[in-house]
Amino acid sequence: MGIVAIAAVPVAEITYVKNQETLLEKNLEDIRTAISLWKRDCRNVVVSIGDYNSLYNIHDSQLYPPTLEALVNPAGAYPIIASDGITHIADFKPRPYLQAIPQDPFIGAAEWVIHFASGTTGTYNSGVTTPPANASGVFDISCVSDPVKRRGFVTAIDGTKYEDW
Repeated sequence: MGIVAIAAVPVAEITYVKNQETLLEKNLEDIRTAISLWKRDCRNVVVSIGDYNSLYNIHDSQLYPPTLEALVNPAGAYPIIASDGITHIADFKPRPYLQAIPQDPFIGAAEWVIHFASGTTGTYNSGVTTPPANASGVFDISCVSDPVKRRGFVTAIDGTKYEDW
C-alpha cells in the first residue's frame, strides 16, 4: 500500500502541473487574441476613414491598446494621431474584448509582464498597468519570472521557461 501511495504522488503532481500549464496557455492566448482584435479593429477604423496608405502615417504603437485594463473597460474613444504627433487621424471607439484579465494559474492572480510596442516592458498587477516612461501600445504579455511569486514554478514540464511562453 505504501509503495502505491509513493508512486501516486509524482503522477498527481505531474497531472496538476499539466493542468495548470494548459490553463496558462489558454489565458495567454485569450489576452493575445484580445490585443490582436483591438489592433485589427483600430486598423479598420483608420482604413475606413482614409485608405490603406493612411496606415503608413501612423506609428504602430498607436494601433495597440494603451493598457491591459482597456481590453476590459475601454475609456471612451482613443485618438489615433499621425506619426508627426500632431495630425488627428481618427477616434477609435473600442468594445470590451475581455470580461476580465485572466490570471496566471501558478500565481493565482492576474499578474503579467507587459511588452509595449515602444520596446519597453512594464507590469500588470491587481488590475493596474504600470508602464515605464514613454511606453506606448501593449504589444504582448508574458509570465512573471520571479520564482517566489510563481511558488517555484518557473520551468515547464517540457523544459522551457514560462516567461518565454
